[in-house]
This record gives sequence, structure tokens and C-alpha cells, in this order.
Amino acid sequence: MTIQQVQAQRERIRRAAGLLAVEHHAAGSTPGGMTIKAHAATIYDDGINQAEQAASNGAMTWVTAAELIANTYEQLISDMQKAGRP
Repeated sequence: MTIQQVQAQRERIRRAAGLLAVEHHAAGSTPGGMTIKAHAATIYDDGINQAEQAASNGAMTWVTAAELIANTYEQLISDMQKAGRP
């Protein structure tokens, strides 16, 4: 696991968290009283925490866990966009 791999996955999660928060806003499912930015930060923090937890439990490397989380976020974005189409 290199620093570049970690940074790349952190950035993927950050981008996906932002897009996921925007999709939630468009769907009207942003948690009450929360801005899109705050919601994106919460989604990002949750993803990073999940990756850290998986790595600390020895389930997989941090990079592998982060990659799976980013993939999941990206799939959720795609699914939400498809659902919102007329």
C-alpha cells in the first residue's frame, strides 16, 4: 500500500461523497437541517471510518476497503440518477 494509493482512494471517496450528497438533495432525502456540504462531509467521514475499521480488524487492507466503499458510493450515485430520470 503506497501513499499514492491511499490518496487516490481518499479522493475517490471524497468525490463520490459529494456527488452522493447532491443526489440525496435532488431526491429530497438530505437529513433535516443539514447542508449538502455537511452531508457530503458526513458521508466521507463514514466511508473513511469504515475503511479504517476493516483494516484494523484485519479483514482487508485499507486501500482494498476504501476501493470497495468508493465503488459502492459510485453505484449508489448511478442508481439514484437512473431512478430520477423521467
